[in-house]
Amino acid sequence: MNDELKDFEQEIYKKIIAGEELSDDELREVIDCFEVDEEVTDKNRWDEDVQTIVRLNDKYYAIDWRRGLTENQDNSFGNQPYEVLKRTKTVTDWVPVSWEQNEDDEDEDEDY
Repeated sequence: MNDELKDFEQEIYKKIIAGEELSDDELREVIDCFEVDEEVTDKNRWDEDVQTIVRLNDKYYAIDWRRGLTENQDNSFGNQPYEVLKRTKTVTDWVPVSWEQNEDDEDEDEDY
């Protein structure tokens, strides 16, 4: 990481720790430079809700924002970063029995 980017990271980190609000331009730049993960949490016709995880000073922060999906829709940053931890969860799904039977049939076909 170059010195300019490292300085920007330190400046943003200090602002977050001090409880200062980041501008839309700063949030956009943080997402562009320090993104480690992104998830679309909801999608509409004109925009989608996005949660981007960024890494600053070996800590992880989530930024919830809205991405415009057309040239007429702007991105909006109505929320400030908040610290998050990565936690792995095991998920159990209920699927129709017909799906399970189809998967078993496919497995049998692979044996040939």
